[in-house]
Amino acid sequence: MDGTTAVLPAARDRVTGSTIYSFDVGVPNMQHGKLLRSPHAHARIRSIDTSAARAIPGVTAILTGADTAGLADPFYGVGLRDQPVIATDRVRYIGDTVAAIVAVDERTAFRAAQAIVVDYEPLPALMTADAALAPDAPALFDTPTGGTISPVGTASTNVAEPANNVLSEYTFGYGDADAAIAASAHVFTDSFAFTRIHHFHLEPHVNVARWTGDRVELWSCNQDPFVIRADIARIFGLRLHDVCFHTPAVGGGFGGKSYCKMEPLVALMARVAGVPVRLGLTFDESMLTTTKHAAILTLTSGVDAGGRLTARRADIILDGGAYSDASVTVAIKAGYRIGGPYRWQAIDSKARIVRTTCVPGGSFRGFGGTQASWAGERQMDMIARRIGLDPLAFRMRNFLAPMEPFAPGDSGMDSDLRAGMTEVAERLAVAGPCPPGRGRGYAVGLKDAGGTGNHAQAILKLTQDGEAMLSAAVVEIGQNAGTALCQIAADVLGLPARNISYARIDTDHTPPDNGTHVSCGTIVTGLAVEQAAQEVRRQIIDFVAERLGCPAASVTLDGWTARVGNHVHPLEPLIRAHYGGIGWEFIGRGAFKEPYDMTAPLRAKNMCWMPCWSGAEVEVDRETGRVIIHRLIVGADAGRAVNLQACHGQIEGAAVQALSQAMFEELRYDGPAPENATPRAYRVAQTCDLPPDFQSVVFEHGLGRGVGHLKGIGEAGILGIAACIANAIEDACGARLTSLPFTPERVLAALEAVA
Repeated sequence: MDGTTAVLPAARDRVTGSTIYSFDVGVPNMQHGKLLRSPHAHARIRSIDTSAARAIPGVTAILTGADTAGLADPFYGVGLRDQPVIATDRVRYIGDTVAAIVAVDERTAFRAAQAIVVDYEPLPALMTADAALAPDAPALFDTPTGGTISPVGTASTNVAEPANNVLSEYTFGYGDADAAIAASAHVFTDSFAFTRIHHFHLEPHVNVARWTGDRVELWSCNQDPFVIRADIARIFGLRLHDVCFHTPAVGGGFGGKSYCKMEPLVALMARVAGVPVRLGLTFDESMLTTTKHAAILTLTSGVDAGGRLTARRADIILDGGAYSDASVTVAIKAGYRIGGPYRWQAIDSKARIVRTTCVPGGSFRGFGGTQASWAGERQMDMIARRIGLDPLAFRMRNFLAPMEPFAPGDSGMDSDLRAGMTEVAERLAVAGPCPPGRGRGYAVGLKDAGGTGNHAQAILKLTQDGEAMLSAAVVEIGQNAGTALCQIAADVLGLPARNISYARIDTDHTPPDNGTHVSCGTIVTGLAVEQAAQEVRRQIIDFVAERLGCPAASVTLDGWTARVGNHVHPLEPLIRAHYGGIGWEFIGRGAFKEPYDMTAPLRAKNMCWMPCWSGAEVEVDRETGRVIIHRLIVGADAGRAVNLQACHGQIEGAAVQALSQAMFEELRYDGPAPENATPRAYRVAQTCDLPPDFQSVVFEHGLGRGVGHLKGIGEAGILGIAACIANAIEDACGARLTSLPFTPERVLAALEAVA
């Protein structure tokens, strides 16, 4: 295979606009929903008067917190469940859902929402982690949170609600950090700020729900069909197979459409109203649904006299916002990854999720890795400059070697870190020395891919015509996962990739997995697909051997023919002759489960590692503080590229997101109110912001555990880019930036600090 793939029907559908998204779904007798949201960051709900709204013609139902009383469990969240399906006694951020309206059309539902009168008792807003952690801060929750804290393994702890307004606290460590730091020749402590940002997916959240008796069907732009099925069943007290979840194509998610969002509410709206309901959020509403965690990361790192790292102590505070969502897992990942791609004698890390009255923090591409990589890679440069070492050479001296464990009990580094860094540095240096006023910076972000303990199943059905349908639960969110999985099956069967289609996902027929996360689709589900295709291949060979009366070992498949000795037998007539006119399907099933291992820090070894090597060349205007990025080189290791073009697309797309976060993005608050939670005011990178020289590099180091040694790559490009640009800015002008984004005001302030 040459790493290229022909244009497949799924790709053609996207380009021509014929792909079906949740936004396009409609069912008979469907009505429409709208939400009334809280104008207060924190308030008690005294009363809700819906009488005027109910009197409006065309209004079918109005739901408030009282309508959740009959639910088996009216809360959701990942592990710890604290978010109510709809607010009951209290609201905890501006945008919290207070009432839901079902009407014959959206206009009528919107009018009804405006007619609802809510009496609030305002309570103190806690807009920052510092405010929430203050000794006199009011508790945002009066009772312990339900659910179960995510379990961890050796050398890790994870505790739920250890203090007022702290959702969880994760710790990880090995070695004697105190002794290693005390013995270090150099010790530096620095703090780094990471801003709250939105996913900015172009498709807003859209859900449709329909009940038939005690069975509910949902259509949603969500990355986790089987996770949502389980949540809906738990919330409503249903059997799993009384919930059918359909997942059309997703118009961008980046983590913002993982786990429960609006699905339980729209299911409740449909049940109370007695009609199918569509709830389509506006872009503004999606921006008030979930965000990436703002964070403060304080690192104390030691270095010996020879320039080798000794120990790192990390104190990480993540702003979880009003509700848990996936915050607990983000804290685990940020706290665990804080050592980066380097060799340490000791690590002592603590990561806390602090509850505030802001938009809930949740999953985001990189999942804690971006926060950790920003702080870790920024401090690496700062340390190198302080002790008089070249930042690039400092990194090379401390990289983990290939297959060296990331941490005691975990898997080995399955990339050649030095080779990747060397290639990116050489590409950046090919233009010669930096012109005056410019600087160059480097970074190597790191996170795991494939997850810990993940699982997936796959079913492959092959007809007598040599056409196959592959069924798996990996959701297509722009990463071309279906194309890659079909290519894996095609390689095993020896058929063209165009012969294999990727089935639509619904939980009644699709085999399960545990969600489209952590770049696990191609590596985890790919192994299940390979197994299913091998089973189909075995069935075909056994069939041919039986029909021709020869040993199975003598049969060779060649395209859609079977070769036995010097004789070639077309398979279609052979199959039809035996099974008759409608023919036959060979059906193979595959499954993969990464085993749990309590000796590993995260309760299972990480399946693979996802480094991102980056280099940037920037120019800084000392008068205005404006930063111009002239060159950006980003590399990632696919292990083996199943679809080379898609790999480049994933790296480049993630890198542009990272550039946008570094230079522009910040969901700001003006007091308790969001200041720019609308696409017109929220600045993201545009085409004109991209550097003239923007290169992506796909490495194939061949050390991955996936099919043919492939690895996950989807999140790699977002890691380390912010630190890389900040390092280049310091190289250009000496400005030492420790907060995102790199606005002209921040750059000028940093310049003044070194003047």
